[in-house]
Amino acid sequence: MEDSKIYIDPSTNRKSKILNERIKTFEGNPLFSIIELNLLARCNRTCHFCPVSSKSFYEDFYNNKLGKLEQELYDKLLDDLSKINYVGVIGYSGLSEPLLHPKINHFIARSKEVLPNARVEIVSNGDVLNKKRLNNLFNNGLDTISISMYDGPHQVEHFSKIKTELGLREDQIILRRRYYENENYGLTISNRAGLIDSNKFRSGKDKKVIKLPLRKVCFYPFYMLKIDFNGDVTVCSHDWRKKGCVGNIKEENILDIWKGNEIKIIRETLAKNDRNFSPCNECDVYGDLMGKEHFDQWNLIDR
Repeated sequence: MEDSKIYIDPSTNRKSKILNERIKTFEGNPLFSIIELNLLARCNRTCHFCPVSSKSFYEDFYNNKLGKLEQELYDKLLDDLSKINYVGVIGYSGLSEPLLHPKINHFIARSKEVLPNARVEIVSNGDVLNKKRLNNLFNNGLDTISISMYDGPHQVEHFSKIKTELGLREDQIILRRRYYENENYGLTISNRAGLIDSNKFRSGKDKKVIKLPLRKVCFYPFYMLKIDFNGDVTVCSHDWRKKGCVGNIKEENILDIWKGNEIKIIRETLAKNDRNFSPCNECDVYGDLMGKEHFDQWNLIDR
């Protein structure tokens, strides 16, 4: 791991710990420990280090601004997960602001009803949050909300006050700095598989990425799946253009997608430090910051 060359998001250790605690096998195969869901094609912000800030990105890939994950498809996903006794993380994040989805509370409640041992987490910019909304989220079963603060230190004071007034634990509401301070934005930056020039937003102490593809292992397809609002599945949360789409949960069982030949080829190739295929050939993410334990599990069954 070449972590000495890049700024590491403080939340990485927390996420890695949760993933490692929830490694599980089914029918002899290691399962994913996180599913990241993009609930809708809409965000109320256009952060300059995010591809959503590009008008052409949304026009090219999300021309239906009203698109959202429908209840029927979400129920189908939960049914698939219940059949494999899923205990990992269901994360609402991705290319949008998840709290804008009108059924967010119902999705959380249904998740906990069907999968009581799974974790439900949200990554939000916090713009539409207030004490009432937070109470509703946790009353419906939310485990953790991570609030990305883009505007400045005053947001720390604002959300810390709400947390104290509601009596929330440190593990329930996590504040993530995303404004520029001390030569960084508080996150491990990536180019989202070629959509932005990440070098513009790296920490002042980071080594710039000059040559692609990287010659580095990547563990993402060994521990996670990303699901878009229309059911498309990719093996990486950085593949926003969905060049590495490996299936759709409308048409297939999620376990079949996870065990499928397309993902198997991707895993085998990345395990050899080979990123010379789309979209990984355009990606500058350091994919070995977490997930090694899942990678090792796959190596055991592949021998």
